[in-house]
Amino acid sequence: MQDTKRRRTTGQITLFDVAKYAGVGTMTVSRALRTPECVSEKLRKKIQLAIDALGYKPNIAASLLASASTNRFIAIVTTKICDHSAKLFLDTLQASLTQENYILLVIESYHYNQCEQQLLDALFSHNLAAIILFYIENDNLIKQIISHKTIPIMNIGKHTDSLNNLDIAMNDTQAMYLLTEHVIKKGYEQIGLLCANQEYQFFQQRLHGWHKAMLTHHLPNHRIINAAKPANFTTGSEMLADMILNWPELEVIMCTTDELACGVLYECQRRHIKVPYQLAVCGFGDNEFSQVSFPPLTTISLPSKQLGKQTAQMLLSQLTDNTLYSEPDLNTIIPIIKSRASLI
Repeated sequence: MQDTKRRRTTGQITLFDVAKYAGVGTMTVSRALRTPECVSEKLRKKIQLAIDALGYKPNIAASLLASASTNRFIAIVTTKICDHSAKLFLDTLQASLTQENYILLVIESYHYNQCEQQLLDALFSHNLAAIILFYIENDNLIKQIISHKTIPIMNIGKHTDSLNNLDIAMNDTQAMYLLTEHVIKKGYEQIGLLCANQEYQFFQQRLHGWHKAMLTHHLPNHRIINAAKPANFTTGSEMLADMILNWPELEVIMCTTDELACGVLYECQRRHIKVPYQLAVCGFGDNEFSQVSFPPLTTISLPSKQLGKQTAQMLLSQLTDNTLYSEPDLNTIIPIIKSRASLI
């Protein structure tokens, strides 16, 4: 057995060890791993025997760094990484970009609010093909990223004049307005809104949409509880008591997330409150569980998959300068109300 040289920090077998064991150069081993078609079958077998004998594991981080020179990375910066709609968007976007051999790097910006420079350093230390800003409200951060613009930068969410055709102004205000108006047109007038601790920008957008619809139809808009707790099932369950204690006349409770709304449904069942006959309930986001709750939850579906596909289409058009990727019709990206049994 030949002597091997292990990495000082991890104790792992190195590429050098494999090359020494196989009796070839390190570049030959690297080429056999990256582009096996460029190495003869005899050498590939020899190198594979060395890999198996030594138990060599490639250094993924080093491989990514090396391949960054091929300019196939697209960074997406977002505060919305845990949101259901964001997950659908990212999954669809990644599927579309992967088909064109691009790799998506996701950076969650929420924890960089106090150290923007660290985020900027992380972005510009990579040889990126493009940057996508997804629901970023920090104007200073957007401005700094745009000021370094040498690659396509796409902004989704807050309108930014600097980006022209790569700017998609979308927010949750329109969605909450449409859902609230749907509830009002069903004949409900005594409407309450349950909010909880979520990203400030999304809370503000949904609250604004609700206020706008209520004021448009001349309905009272004071029945609001904003819990200083996570926007989850437990909070929804706990806050139902406060809602009906403060406003026993309530006909419907609207919630800023489906999690809150399903928590309200669970507590209604425990209290034997018949939904929707005694109290109707609405959520926001069309999470998968909203379809199987009891009763199924009325909510609104954000066009996340469609947005993901069209974002990829617009970006690929910029990256390839190819007429194959035509300009999408953004007017078709609208939220869809899912009217179910929790509202009659």
